[in-house]
Amino acid sequence: MPRPAPARRRSPIRRSTLLAIVLLGCSLCLAAAASAQPAWTSVSVGDDHACALDAAGRAYCWGNNHAGQLGARTPIRCGIVGESGARSCYPTANDALPLPAGGAMRFVSISAGRYLTCGIDAEGRAFCWGQPLGDTAAYHDQCLHREACSFTPVALAPERRFAAVDAHARCAAAREGTALCWGHGYRQEAQVSTPWRTPVAAVAGDPETHAFCAVGRDAHAYCQGDAAFGVPGHGGGTAEGGPVDGDARFTGIAVLGNWVCGVDAEGTARCWGAAGYGEARRGETRDGFEQCEKHGTQTWCNRRPVAVAGVPRLRSVTAMPRGTLPVIVEMIGLTAAGEAYVWGGDRVARRWRPEQRWASVSAGDWGQCGVTTGGELFCWGRNPHEEVQGRIPHPR
Repeated sequence: MPRPAPARRRSPIRRSTLLAIVLLGCSLCLAAAASAQPAWTSVSVGDDHACALDAAGRAYCWGNNHAGQLGARTPIRCGIVGESGARSCYPTANDALPLPAGGAMRFVSISAGRYLTCGIDAEGRAFCWGQPLGDTAAYHDQCLHREACSFTPVALAPERRFAAVDAHARCAAAREGTALCWGHGYRQEAQVSTPWRTPVAAVAGDPETHAFCAVGRDAHAYCQGDAAFGVPGHGGGTAEGGPVDGDARFTGIAVLGNWVCGVDAEGTARCWGAAGYGEARRGETRDGFEQCEKHGTQTWCNRRPVAVAGVPRLRSVTAMPRGTLPVIVEMIGLTAAGEAYVWGGDRVARRWRPEQRWASVSAGDWGQCGVTTGGELFCWGRNPHEEVQGRIPHPR
């Protein structure tokens, strides 16, 4: 009988080649899987929730949901029965993966405010969900204290097309240049208003202090607010008057309390009003500041814009509410290269999170969030359950 041929032994070189091919295939598969992961593009943080958009324009929200501001239904929780025999029931918070909001809608921008979220689609239509926008007849859901709310988007002035909306300020800029504002604080007014007579490109404001600003199409900034603290920015003693500092031209603006900061045409950050940087004693002086007084209280302020030190050319500025960081840090600006700088009432800036380059940053009482230029989303601060946040993965 012929003897069977001996089995061929694979050479070390052939084994190494096969191993290299397998490893290369695995790395290509992993790279393809990573590239298929949806990337985040922008984020907005409200008083107690946050929302973000991905590259497909899908909206996702997480945090408190007491007024339906997450745009999705979460389990209902009820409190103890009160003396009247009733008890308060409300949608619970969601602090796991962000929930999809807006159904099948796609947005180009999103803004989270107080118990409210608003988005603008590619056609310029604005939609909001959460707390009502004036008339509650179109709101069929019930949230905290059995008040009307909506988990689904409700059109804002459906006959108009919008360029920008600020849910915190409860103001929007229509494409034709009209500025629409619909209420202050917790309560809404039934009708929108037009507080500026000039066509506007962007709006910002703080409903609690009734300070509102707009950047006009003429690049002038216009502000309404407490003249005693210098909010109008034109140096006058009344809220009425011309544009901020007459000659200044702005590309962006942010409002926090009675303090306003804008980015001018050269990319310089300029601030005016009262920053809450500390009370002043009568007769006291401080370089670069004036004394403003209201109801017997003196504080430091500027009635005209003053440049912020240590900041390179900026492309945007955003307000950072005092509840999220030390009081001295109240504004954050982004450069074209994605560097972030923060500053407060002392108008001295420093780098913020220099380990990353940022495409979008935002802050609110809920915390701070940023989307990197690579499409990753990170959040800091504390959520309603006092848990520290970190990288927020995309639900898909």
